[in-house]
Amino acid sequence: MESVWAVLVLLCCYVVRTEAQIELNLGSTSSHSDIYRLLKQLGERVEKLENKPEVAFSASLVVKDGQNNLGPYDSDKDLVFDEVTVNIGGAYDPQTGNFTAPAGGVYHFIFSCYAGTTKKVNVELLKNGVNIAAISETGNPEFSIYHGGSSGVTVELRKGDKVHVVLRNGSSIYVNSRINMFSGHLLFPITDQ
Repeated sequence: MESVWAVLVLLCCYVVRTEAQIELNLGSTSSHSDIYRLLKQLGERVEKLENKPEVAFSASLVVKDGQNNLGPYDSDKDLVFDEVTVNIGGAYDPQTGNFTAPAGGVYHFIFSCYAGTTKKVNVELLKNGVNIAAISETGNPEFSIYHGGSSGVTVELRKGDKVHVVLRNGSSIYVNSRINMFSGHLLFPITDQ
């Protein structure tokens, strides 16, 4: 907030100097209400820039209980990327695997996965339950050939929208050395939402 005031003081000094120059050159003065309105608008813009939310996260799946594969399951399964590397803004929940948009804006998400014991993996990135990106890969784990894929998407979110990754029924995911990731960050806020 201190920098907002510093910018406003500098702007005031500039405006006063400019007004004095205009008076000397043209013999007329600007309206003080116009100057006040301009300063108020500039102050609001600076404050918006300083209050831009900072949102970024990155998380991965890790081996638990010696299990290198998740699935196959009889129904779709939400993936919980519980090894969090960064979670600026706290928008990613490592207990549920959900990212909840703290502000309206344009976000970018990236996710990756590797095929497990079923030789195929099908995962989808969902926004409020609707598919916005997907990965489908096949591999041959008998010969230690684990095929993987990654995908990314830029999407507009409203405050409170939820984004998460789901493993589709019948497929499995190979878990080893943090090779399955889910990351995202705010590119820029949209304030008119």
